[in-house]
Amino acid sequence: MAIFGMDEKEYFACGHRACAGCGEALAIRHILKAAGPKTIIAQATGCMEVVSTPYPESSWEVPWVHCAFENASAVASGVRAALDAKGDKETNIIAIGGDGASFDIGFGSLSGALERGTKFLYIATDNEAYMNCLSTDSLIMTKEGLKKITQINVGDEVYAFNQKTHELVLKKCTGVFDNGLKRVYEINTNSNTIKATGNHPFLVLQRNGKSGENTFVWKMVEGLKVGDEIVALKKGLEGKSYYFNKIKTSAKGDYKVNKINEVLLPEKSSPELMKLLGIYVGDGWTRIEKAEVGFALPKEKKGREEAKQLIENLLWSSCLTENENELHLNSINIAKFINSLGFGKGAKNKTIPSWVFTLPLKEKEAFVEGLMLADGYKIGESNRYVSASFELLKTLRLLLQTMDLRVRKIHSQTKEKGVLVVKRNLLTESTYGYVCFSSKKGALLKYASQNKQRNYLFGNEHFETKKIISIEKKGIEPTLDLRVEGEHNFVADGIVVHNTGIQRSGATFPYANTTTSPAGKVIPGKTQPKKPLPFIAAAHGIEYVATASVMNLMDLHKKVKKALSVNGPTMITVFVPCIPGWKIDSSSTIDVALKAFETNVYPLYEIDKGVLKITQTPSEKKKVEEYLKMQGRFKHLTPEHTKKIQEYVNARWKFLEENNGKKIFDNLF
Repeated sequence: MAIFGMDEKEYFACGHRACAGCGEALAIRHILKAAGPKTIIAQATGCMEVVSTPYPESSWEVPWVHCAFENASAVASGVRAALDAKGDKETNIIAIGGDGASFDIGFGSLSGALERGTKFLYIATDNEAYMNCLSTDSLIMTKEGLKKITQINVGDEVYAFNQKTHELVLKKCTGVFDNGLKRVYEINTNSNTIKATGNHPFLVLQRNGKSGENTFVWKMVEGLKVGDEIVALKKGLEGKSYYFNKIKTSAKGDYKVNKINEVLLPEKSSPELMKLLGIYVGDGWTRIEKAEVGFALPKEKKGREEAKQLIENLLWSSCLTENENELHLNSINIAKFINSLGFGKGAKNKTIPSWVFTLPLKEKEAFVEGLMLADGYKIGESNRYVSASFELLKTLRLLLQTMDLRVRKIHSQTKEKGVLVVKRNLLTESTYGYVCFSSKKGALLKYASQNKQRNYLFGNEHFETKKIISIEKKGIEPTLDLRVEGEHNFVADGIVVHNTGIQRSGATFPYANTTTSPAGKVIPGKTQPKKPLPFIAAAHGIEYVATASVMNLMDLHKKVKKALSVNGPTMITVFVPCIPGWKIDSSSTIDVALKAFETNVYPLYEIDKGVLKITQTPSEKKKVEEYLKMQGRFKHLTPEHTKKIQEYVNARWKFLEENNGKKIFDNLF
């Protein structure tokens, strides 16, 4: 049903992935109705950018430009300049940004555009939160071993960092979120690589000098810099031998089975088996159709005799045959068993399955010894493992990090045909990689203070701090994120990162419980006031600034029209409740927005040519408690907290009333 006076045509189409009841989607729909078809949108990275543009689809029926957090206003200025150069004065330019783009990271860009006097409208969608995510190729440490983030389910226990004790703990995943295609950045230490969106927080050491106490703080990727020290995993939890799933074995008399070598398959992992499996991953293959497990181990290679001894220890010698260059285990059941373990097939497809990460240290060490016997060598004290499978190298690097070893980044090389690599002549041109690792030299505890300068978590059993050596902007990739109970963090690609959820921003309302300002017994959530963005914008001397809310769409429509008629920069902040972030029912968006207005939590006003004017007053003023109790993010508040918030709201409303109708800012544009 059309609202009287509004364009019936939709410029923000249905079919987007926004939450049911999303206040921001409702606001944008009606902003575009007011702006009309001759409009170009410059939108900052954020929730609405993700849900409205799942590649290759888009809900936008007008030209739309995706911008970074920090530059939406600058992009809008550039578009305006291009249109001006063409003599186009009619097309509307609207920049849209959420909390990060408006109140925090992107404020510098916004301030610059307002100062320049660019003709455009900036819409700040005020939902008092923002979100984050990781690339879908991220690997997560869990109780069951290493898993791709795409394999994580609600209820899985993941590694987390206890921010009070700095201990490694297991916490349940309570949510998995598909955040669509987003721009990602690659962050590298000397031994870790991870890809994340610009707004994903990492745990960073903040050194406060000799007089202050060092602390850990959460910094988003776009705020990170080379040299920052982030928290990384150095050793996993001690595991247990792994009990293998039973496989369907073959017996004499089965289809195409005329004879069979009877063998005893192991029920669980052991150092001997893991060492042989390490050799297999480096130099082995299975051929079920030939009932064969093979090892490419020439007679002069040390690993050959080691493998034969391990095969004897496992009571498989009756199946063993050999020639000058290879060993063969002629057993359909051994082939089926090894094939079931998840190591992959083919040199370029080998990997380390998740269960290996759950083993005791001795069994992990035996597996790595086997790998080195196959495709490794030493240079001094450093070990180097070579493989054509980069997935194997990536999982190996993470496995080595759970063993408290010094690990370096993965290197890539291309060798021409005939070049000697690990004592073999390549038959064709080959691209391969290698990873170097070594034991950590014991650092004396009496030098702990010096060691803490290099690694603040020196002496910690499971974690260490590592310096960022590079941050690179990468392409657009599918992204996911997790929500984790308690600590609200997890270990991805060996690095401690924040989970998803509502994060505090400059717009977050006082005492709100967020994942980056959690409510506790001492600190009741966010303790800072809400940043008065409309007044900050008006202080730039621009002609028109206003507040609006989804509870009054006609008022929003009118203010957008008015702002677009101004020959200069204008700004409107729009109150848009967030269903998951505020922990409200999807049917209550308008009710919550209305209650914010009725309690003066979110008043409606405009600053026109420097004159403040309250545009709508509640017919009956209500207590702020009625607004707070509608939302889960405030359920921790005590009567004393509520009283303080009421005083805060009263003071801000009193300021508006006392200055209503007065010129409080100079108008320069």
